[in-house]
Amino acid sequence: MAEIKFPKVFNHLTAISSIDGRFRGRVERLSDYFSEFSTIKGRVFVEIEYLIDFLKKVKVPLNKKNENLLRNIHQKFSLKDAQTVWKKDEEINHDTKAVEYLLQNKLRSRGLSRYINYLHFGLTSTDIDNTALALSLKAFNQEVIIPALSTLSKSLSRLAKENKDLAMPARTHGQIAVPTTAGKELANFQQRLEIQLNKFSALKMGSKISGAVGNFNALVAAYPKINWPLFSKSFLGRLGLESYPYSTQVEAYDNKVEYIQAVKRINFVLIALAEDIWRYLALGYLSLRDAKGHVGSSTMPQKINPIGFEMAESYLLLANGILDVLEKKLPTNRWQRDLTDKYILRDLGQALSMSILAYESANNALLQIGFNKALIENDLEKHWELIAEGIQTILRTTNYTQPYEKLKELTRGKAVTKESYEKFIEEIEVPEDIKKKLRSLSPKTYIGLARKLA
Repeated sequence: MAEIKFPKVFNHLTAISSIDGRFRGRVERLSDYFSEFSTIKGRVFVEIEYLIDFLKKVKVPLNKKNENLLRNIHQKFSLKDAQTVWKKDEEINHDTKAVEYLLQNKLRSRGLSRYINYLHFGLTSTDIDNTALALSLKAFNQEVIIPALSTLSKSLSRLAKENKDLAMPARTHGQIAVPTTAGKELANFQQRLEIQLNKFSALKMGSKISGAVGNFNALVAAYPKINWPLFSKSFLGRLGLESYPYSTQVEAYDNKVEYIQAVKRINFVLIALAEDIWRYLALGYLSLRDAKGHVGSSTMPQKINPIGFEMAESYLLLANGILDVLEKKLPTNRWQRDLTDKYILRDLGQALSMSILAYESANNALLQIGFNKALIENDLEKHWELIAEGIQTILRTTNYTQPYEKLKELTRGKAVTKESYEKFIEEIEVPEDIKKKLRSLSPKTYIGLARKLA
């Protein structure tokens, strides 16, 4: 039984996946990197470029005109060509070999039949597949994911700077702790994201071109005097890829795992951001602006639901779920080859599409938020226990006995007001300069370096 079956024509309303269904319009440009069409086109590109370099290496005559005719096959690759490959794949049950048959016909139609025997020479399917995937990821990184994350980082940076002076209660273990600023809390996420983005941007993409089990067996048998590892490195380098000199039939995937882990770390940072923003919205510290005409709730007209952050959180979790499987399975191919890697890699694009959807949703949602300064200031004024840490710390610089315990007695389980705080200062026996220090403290000013950090 063939692995695939030609499907009926369908559209986004009958798609099974939400990425190709409800949200197809927001991510459809990513089909340029991860669709079946792009996968087949990528294989065609690698096969043609390899053929050109190989012919030159083994000194088979190839003039500029014929080289251009070969490259034209990729440049003019069409949906009709992809459908031809699909039909052949359905017949022979091998997707990479189906590309080779297409190329044979293309060479015949262009008067290049003498090169047919050199197609896919000394290669195995994964040489083509892994190289094509590496090139797709390289382009996707530069054109999509890095720009999307840079935009999100800039939005966070702007919000952090705009709100660097806005003092607000911080919460540890869900409880009122000490003051911070809204800007510093956003800057924290921006810096975490920036650090992970820099690490991600430094990753290099690579592949292997080394034959059936990674030893260049067929190439050495046919042309024993050529340095095939050097040729492989040179070929991949020309495509802008690293060369992995040791492999089985598949690359070791350790580099792909680094890539997956880098995306996961970025996603973890943004899951935490989405959750914290959601909670600040629940407290009322943040409010949302919505587009005119949008409905927030089907029954409660006063509400604007934080769906941008909720969508981001949901799809980041789903993306990381897929990436978890890839991370654990890719490095453990059985002996020299099994097909588990090929099947699960087909959904790497799904995970990355979910991530992009989440990044853009989070960024759009950040553009809609505003801080409720009046409510935040009111909370600060109601909770003078926010400065208890500062009081007992200053008292520790004196001979005052048991400052922590005295502040615990003053604050724990009690509402501390400005008045009760001032009364406490008047009654304690410490030098006047210390009292002056204590009187300078307030929930609005006890923010340490938060303003500068933002």
